[in-house]
Amino acid sequence: MAAIPRKEPNPDNRPEDAAFTVKDLLRLPLFSQARLMAGEKGIHAAITRVNVMEVPDTESRVRAGELLVTAGYPFREEPEKLRQLIPELAKRGVAALGIRSKRFVDDVPKEVMEEADRQRVPLIELPPETSFSDVVRTVMESVLAQETALLADLQNRIQSMTRLLLDGSGLYAFLDAMESMLGNPVAVVREQEKPWLSEGLRNADPVEAWPLVQSLTYRHVGRGVSNGFVQLQNACRAYVHPIPARRTKQACLVLLERNRDILPLDALSVERLSSLAGLELANVEAVREVEGKYLDQFLQDWLQGKIVSESDWKLRAEVCGCAIPEQTPLCAVIVGLTEQQPSADRLRELARRLRSERLRVVDAILAAPIGGELALILPVPEPMRLDPQAEASPSGMLQRLLAELRPLLGDPDLKLYSGRVSDRTEQLPASLSQAKRARQVAEVCGLQGEVVTYDRLGVYSLLYLIPNSEEREQFLGRFSVPLQQADRKGGGRLVETLEMFFRCNGNIKLTSEKLFAHYNTVVYRLDKIQSILGVSLDDPEDRLQLQLSLKLGQITPGPSGSA
Repeated sequence: MAAIPRKEPNPDNRPEDAAFTVKDLLRLPLFSQARLMAGEKGIHAAITRVNVMEVPDTESRVRAGELLVTAGYPFREEPEKLRQLIPELAKRGVAALGIRSKRFVDDVPKEVMEEADRQRVPLIELPPETSFSDVVRTVMESVLAQETALLADLQNRIQSMTRLLLDGSGLYAFLDAMESMLGNPVAVVREQEKPWLSEGLRNADPVEAWPLVQSLTYRHVGRGVSNGFVQLQNACRAYVHPIPARRTKQACLVLLERNRDILPLDALSVERLSSLAGLELANVEAVREVEGKYLDQFLQDWLQGKIVSESDWKLRAEVCGCAIPEQTPLCAVIVGLTEQQPSADRLRELARRLRSERLRVVDAILAAPIGGELALILPVPEPMRLDPQAEASPSGMLQRLLAELRPLLGDPDLKLYSGRVSDRTEQLPASLSQAKRARQVAEVCGLQGEVVTYDRLGVYSLLYLIPNSEEREQFLGRFSVPLQQADRKGGGRLVETLEMFFRCNGNIKLTSEKLFAHYNTVVYRLDKIQSILGVSLDDPEDRLQLQLSLKLGQITPGPSGSA
């Protein structure tokens, strides 16, 4: 891929053909006797209006792009004020300052001219006979003539882009045409979604483009910006304008200053074309809504084992635009959200956000709400399966994926629960079942870790497989039921105390601190447990039996023989 070309730096950022400039002003017959005293480096500044000022607080009344003309009356007794005025004019974007000489100001002090050079503010000496009304009329005629030409060019641009959208070419073709027309890459950035990029960014070298693409998020360029220039990563400036939209996420149209300076006409084009981008976004949203429903249903049927034949899977995958190639090993993952019992609408929103997001860990990720949970389908490259301990393994991939998902979903305590990798599409429901089991067992048994895979469950997966049977009930009746009955009768918190005792690795002092109970109270409860059950907590065998009974009582048994 080609690298993104960088524009040559232009300190003034005002190309000669962008607008009516100070240099153009000095070429007019009315200014044939005028003299540029200082600020020559700023002569490419664009003039958009004229202002005549003869009051002391001049700097508070000027606007960007103005040619400010004065006879020097406010500075007749205090020339130092003129030097102090220059930085303020530069700060407010004044194009140039014209001073009519020989009436109130005979000679402009040297210090004033030096300050004008430093601030790049053109300082023009006007002949004594200059009429300010003639200056206003002549300059505004030139500005209006320039603006008329720009408006005609703008109208042509809008018409060509409108025809493009009416042909049904789509949003990417719209952005590519804008890039060709404006000479800089273009992007549409929308809240909580990856950006739509024009060809110059899509085909750019990822090493250079990635930091820039990362900065093209709504939180960076859209939030708090009505319209105007913003600074992005990699010293890139962008012009941003909101895209008008109803009942959809907020979005903005972004023009990146990469190949050449952004001209005033370019900025105006972005503002006018943002409405067309809004219409195309609404069309994209409508199509996505329909496709999303089909894709949600396809993924749900797939994960629940309702698609029985490979030919049926291929047909539905093609219709829904499923991006996972055939014969790719797959892994089902349950996203452990901190949010308790999220609504179905919330889960659908999260699933569609993940499907539209550009992640670095995996090229394609599929997500769908399944039974009140958010499920993911991850493609696992074959080399990752060879060494489970390596960073480039399914477990390592899940760790990196978790780091991306947490800020994306706004959940810093997010966890992932994974089933085994499946070689065939019909095995994916079993992987999802394993992922659900991993979550349940991890939560019940207090397994540590932000990523829990089914293979990590060990003996807990065996406990899960024990079906409802007479032997199971007898085992629970021997160790668990007596303590539960004693708690119901006397409220002694025996089961809770025993669980905490095992979690604290048999440390009675730590157990009392965790339970906010006195040390002697915990000792009394443990003695009572031993008395009721006829066991000794010092006996490793008895402790194992008790721990297994507690875990077994908390785990909902799975179907006998399930994988």
